[in-house]
This record gives sequence, C-alpha cells and structure tokens, in this order.
Amino acid sequence: WLLLAVGVLAGLTLVLSIPADGPAAWLRAVLWWPGYGLLLLVLLLFPGGRPGSRGWAGLAAWLSMTVVAGTVALASLELRAPGLISGDARVAAGWDRAVFLGASLALVAGGALTIVAAGVRVLRAPAAGRGPLLWAAVNILLLVVVMVLDAVADVSTAWLAGALAIPAVTTVGVLRYGLYDIGLLVHRSLLYGPLTVLVIVVYAGVVALAARLAPAAAAPAAAAVTVIAVLPLRQAVQALLERSLYGQRARPYELVSRISRRISQAGTPEQILAEAVTAIGDGLRAPYAAVRLGSRTASPGWPTGDPAGGPTAAHGRRRPWPVATLTLTHRGAPIGQLFVQQRGPDEPWSRRESALLRDLAGQLGPVAAAVRLTHELRAARERLVGAREEEARRLQRDLHDGIGPTLSGARMLVRAGRAQAGGGAVVQTLDRLEEGLADAAVEVRRILDNLRPPALDRGLAAALDTAARRHRSPLLDVALTVRGDLADLPAAVEVATYRVVDEALANVVRHARAASALVTVVREPDRLTVAVRDDGIGGAAARAGGVGLESMAQRCAELGGTLRLVGHTPGTGVVAVIPLG
Repeated sequence: WLLLAVGVLAGLTLVLSIPADGPAAWLRAVLWWPGYGLLLLVLLLFPGGRPGSRGWAGLAAWLSMTVVAGTVALASLELRAPGLISGDARVAAGWDRAVFLGASLALVAGGALTIVAAGVRVLRAPAAGRGPLLWAAVNILLLVVVMVLDAVADVSTAWLAGALAIPAVTTVGVLRYGLYDIGLLVHRSLLYGPLTVLVIVVYAGVVALAARLAPAAAAPAAAAVTVIAVLPLRQAVQALLERSLYGQRARPYELVSRISRRISQAGTPEQILAEAVTAIGDGLRAPYAAVRLGSRTASPGWPTGDPAGGPTAAHGRRRPWPVATLTLTHRGAPIGQLFVQQRGPDEPWSRRESALLRDLAGQLGPVAAAVRLTHELRAARERLVGAREEEARRLQRDLHDGIGPTLSGARMLVRAGRAQAGGGAVVQTLDRLEEGLADAAVEVRRILDNLRPPALDRGLAAALDTAARRHRSPLLDVALTVRGDLADLPAAVEVATYRVVDEALANVVRHARAASALVTVVREPDRLTVAVRDDGIGGAAARAGGVGLESMAQRCAELGGTLRLVGHTPGTGVVAVIPLG
C-alpha cells in the first residue's frame, strides 16, 4: 500500500506538471512532501511490513505523524503564499510555517535513523535473509542521492526520479527473492491475460467477419449466431483456466481417481501418505498440504494450524495465510489431521471445495489408519527384536561370568582330587567327571556363540575389523572404513551390522571373484549405513536357493531398516540402512 501511494503521488505530480498555474500548481507543490516520508516508511518496513524490531516501531509512528503534519502545514503555506517552495514568494510567520520547519527537521532526523536501522538489520540478519535487506539499503542510497540533488544542487526533478526509481528497485527485489508470493500473482496474471485477450480477439474477429459477409439486414442475427457457435471455444478456455489455477475442484471424481491410482502405486506406508498428499496438493493447486498421524483432534471451524511436532507427509511449502484443518477418523475414532492451505490469503475455500475436502478426508481416514497400524506393528517388532538381543547379551554375560568360571573351578578341583586319590576306581571316576565338565564347558561356549557373536565382546568396531581380517587373503584385499563412534549402539543393531558385514564378505569370497572389497560403516544421528562393495564379476541379483541375502534383509527389516543390492562397474555392492531412533 505504501508503494502504491508513492506511485500515485509520483503519477499525479507528473500529470499536474503540464498545467502552469491554478489548483494544479498548488497541488503539485504539496504532493512532493508526503512522497519523501512514505519512501522512508517503505524502506523502514521492507520487506515484511513491520519494523525490524519492537524498538523501531516508534520511528515508524514518528515518520507517519511527520508526513501528516508536514503535508497539512505545506498545504496551508501554499494557500497563503503560492510559489513559496519554488522560491517565488515569501510568507509571514505562522503556525503552518513553524510546523513545516519542525516536520522538515524531523524528516531529516527520521531519514538518518532509517539508515541506521537498515544497517543494523543487515548486520543482524542471517545470510539467507540478507538479500531483501540489501535491496532496501540500495533504496536508501538512492533516496539520499535524490535528497542531496534536490536540496543542494537544486535539481527540481530529482525527487520525481527517486519516487519512480525507488519503487522500481523495490519491485526488482520482490521479484528476485519471490517476496509476498509474487510468483503466484505473476503466474495467474500471465495466464489470465493472454487467454482473455485471445477470447476477445476471437469474438471480435468472428463478429466482424459475420457482419461483413452477411447482408446488412441479417448482420446482427448472423453475428449472434456466430458468437453462439464459438461459445464452446470460450468454455474450453474457461475450463483450461479453471484447471490451471484451481485444479480439479470441478471434477472431484477425477481427483479421487488420481489419489487412488497414486496410492496403489506406492511401495511403502510412508509413500502411501506422501502420494495421497501430493495428489491433493496438485489436484487443488494448494500451496501446502500435509497429513499428521496422531489422536489430537482439530477444533471446529477449520482454524489456522500446522502439524504439531512435524507432519507425517507433506507437499509444498507453507505460506503465511490460513490452513484448513480436517480430522481424519476411522471407525469413529480420530487418528490424525489433514492440513490443506488455501490458494491465496484472500481465497478461502468455497462451499463446494470445502465439501470436497471433507470427502477426501473421509477417504484418507482408512488409509491413514492402515499406515498408522503398519507403523505400530513395525515399532512393536523393532522393540521385540531389541529386547531379544538385549536379553541375549545379558544371558551371555551371565553364562560367561557365572557358569564358565564355575565349570573351570570344578575341573581344577577334580584334577586336585585325582592327584591325591592315588589310583584305582576313584581315579577313573574322576577322569570321567573331568571329561563331563569339559564337555559342559564346550556346550556352554557353543550356547554363548549362538546367543551373540563373541567378537562383539570387544565392541562393534573391533568385531568388524576381526571379520575383515578373517576374510582377507592373498587373493582378496579387504579394507574397512568407519566414520563415527560405534560405541553404545543397541545390541540388536550391533548384531545385525556384524552379521551383514560377515555374510556380505563371505559372499564376496564365494561368488565375486574379486581382488578387493571395501567395507564402509557410517554412523549418523538417526541411522547407521553399512556398505560392502567389491570389484568382482558383478551381478546385482539374489542367487537361486541362496539364503544369505534373505537373512541379511530380514535382519535389517526387523529393525525397520532396508537392504539393497547395487550394481557397479565392475563389481557389486550391498547397502544396508538401519535406523537408530
């Protein structure tokens, strides 16, 4: 609005410069003053419409009062002494003269503070948001140059050039950084404009042609008939505009079919909701759409909201205007929310679109329930596997630290008793007892090995190094790279990682005919990535009858992860991703 006011003032001044005297001259002499003040407000409030901080709000109010007071005083002065500003007249002292001088000084002080505010905002702004403020700084520089030329060098048209140049520079900044969702406005303007012109040209040409070809008496009727015949073209253009700007709101069946097709093509539960949300956003031309799973219900009236805690699936980018919130239900129970943002700040959903959104929310309810159930089952399986491995680790520790030393101590006692027995049947009995204790120790060791790989007792990194050294040979060089700390991982993750690496290297030895293999383990905050790559004969496919890859994939899936084969030239890679959260 400020830019519009500055443009109107500049345009009026330009038009009023044509008449030499009269009311036009008086109005022209007054309009230059508010232009300066409004430009300062533009620079102070750019780009968000608010001061950079609460402390600069007083400066904005100060500039506003200065503009009003100075304009009123200047209008009074020009009435008492026309030509005063141009230097052609003098005026006696009065309230208007004092007010105008005070407003002029206040405007100069406000301009200096605006420059300071701009510098502070540029310095405090993050690098990503500094660009628009730099364009505001360019505007301030232009304004200073204009004021100097107008006041010192007496360039009478300098302020008019500034009034036109500064909004132009601001417009470039708006377009450059996409402020105020200008891209949406430009898209619609460019789309509506040419198509509307096309319809007008076609109608005018058809009417002119019909009037020329038909007899004079029948020309109006021929023109009318021709216009009606061309009506389908206008309807086709209108339908094209509707679909381009508003999506498939007029054809809800097509939108529902599109959502169903995209859901049927999804491979994972996450992809199901993502595809559905994308179809809704694209189909209704909504800038933002999201689904959040949870039991928190939305309050009535479709309030402005956003997925608390982050959406489960989202499409587009949320804009600073209202978002419609609909509750997803299944069997009468709320299971999540659907968020769909209206196309523009002044374009609320129509009654038909609101009904369509409610129908879509009803269709998504069972889908969201199935996705949530899948998540819950996956989480329960992951907890079960984690508890199993933790219990195996505890049991292994108890057996190793409890029964193992007990059996070793019993064997030592048997040996000591045999040395004191001397001979006979007692010695034979003690020999058999020692053999039984040795067998028991071997069995305990076997149980320990089955519960958890013994190599993991020294940590996952050391266990992986042991596996790499065990598979290394004169024909195969195995290298290990670990990025990140592998300590304090869950027991299930340690076992799965070790088994995947060990089995993958075993497959390289048996099938790849490779000269080298590289094992890479990368720990990130939310996941562990394991990659084993060789330079062998290749063939990224599971072997018939093989259980190694299936076992590795199952171990990853139990923890909510994935395992895939990747073809290389030369060689093959196995990539496993295991979540840690």
